[in-house]
Amino acid sequence: MFSTKKRTYKQHFNEKDSFYKYSSPKFKEQQALSENLNTDICIVGGGLTGISAALNLADQGYDVCIVEANKIGSGASGRNGGQLGIGMRKDQLYLENKFGFEKAEFFWNVGLDAVKNVTNLISKYNIDCALKPGILHAGNTKKDYKYFIEEIEHMKSKYSYDNYEYFDENSIKDEVNTDQYYSGLLTKDSFHLNPLKLTYGLAIECLNKNIKIFENSPIDKIEEKSDNVLLFSKKAVIKSKKVIVACNGYLDNLLGSVRNFFMPINNYIIATEPLGEKLARQIIKRDCGVVDSRFMIDYYRFSEDHRLLFGGPETLTSKFVNNPVEFVSKRLFRVFPNLKNYKIEFSWGGTLAISVNRLPVFGTLMNNKLYYAHAYSGHGLAMSVMGGKMIAEKILDKNNHFNKFTEINHIKIPGGDLLRRPNYSAAILYYRFRDYLNSIN
Repeated sequence: MFSTKKRTYKQHFNEKDSFYKYSSPKFKEQQALSENLNTDICIVGGGLTGISAALNLADQGYDVCIVEANKIGSGASGRNGGQLGIGMRKDQLYLENKFGFEKAEFFWNVGLDAVKNVTNLISKYNIDCALKPGILHAGNTKKDYKYFIEEIEHMKSKYSYDNYEYFDENSIKDEVNTDQYYSGLLTKDSFHLNPLKLTYGLAIECLNKNIKIFENSPIDKIEEKSDNVLLFSKKAVIKSKKVIVACNGYLDNLLGSVRNFFMPINNYIIATEPLGEKLARQIIKRDCGVVDSRFMIDYYRFSEDHRLLFGGPETLTSKFVNNPVEFVSKRLFRVFPNLKNYKIEFSWGGTLAISVNRLPVFGTLMNNKLYYAHAYSGHGLAMSVMGGKMIAEKILDKNNHFNKFTEINHIKIPGGDLLRRPNYSAAILYYRFRDYLNSIN
């Protein structure tokens, strides 16, 4: 039996709209769970992992319901930076050294398929989510070019992959109009998009397939029985043959000590007023997404109406900062000081989950009646959708992709609940200091 009292989702109550909420068509509010229910599959969490799993299982005839504590897309699925990147959070050399080439190649192919899976769904369901090609990795130090060239050569020789474009110190400044970068590497088969529009579009397809969605319905306790699982909310109980828990950084204590395999962290994004297409192309020539090479990364891109959406670093504590604009704009104006005269019209934050090795944490509990997937470590837009698909395929006994992720030997964050946050805060300070040293060398 698992239960929870601490609830991270409540931090979003009474907040101002994000740009994503402002720009997305309204998703029809769904009723709260108020009566007991029997179902084949109950999914806890109305984000991309849960929605993806629901679509794949409903297509095979399962009776599925989604139970969301807040609103559909109210967590990281509808708040993230919108960068739909290939691969895993760690590069292939790291994966090869840790797992060997065969398994590293498996992870690489899953990462490629994850992006294709999302773009195929966008095409299949005709989802208007401002999909645009390209993510550029920008080098903050003069040494980064060595890593980019090594990456190009390694991926071409070992994986027959050559969909990169390299930028040297001169050409990167033509591509991104700032003096902060010395080199760059563009991945042409990555994309960026409006994540809340994607989430809403897929959720609408769930409703079209008669998948029940309950909003404002937090699950407080999950209890295993001999042939089913009981999920308890304040007003009703769901009896389900199988359960999928897809809460990511909003998991809290719902699965007991499983939470200690990741750290929930808060990240923030600001959005400028519309800058117009001409100025936007002067700032980012190809309208690609950008992520820099620092440990505490900046990531940014232009929206469908030519606002610069700029994401900044994590905060030390579990509490949200009172003024994300002040916190993030310092980073924005360092990269683009010429934007100081433009208004910041939106700011918002969200909680994501980071594992120690930056790889997603998948697993089962309750004698394979309960499945979970989380800790996408800032690389979850593609992998969260793929995670839901892999859970569905595991339940359908289609392949062993889910099992290969469960075989990863994840390390629990030392110290449990007592020391998890202090350890994380110390690490953040350390990496901020490393970024500072790199900036002056």
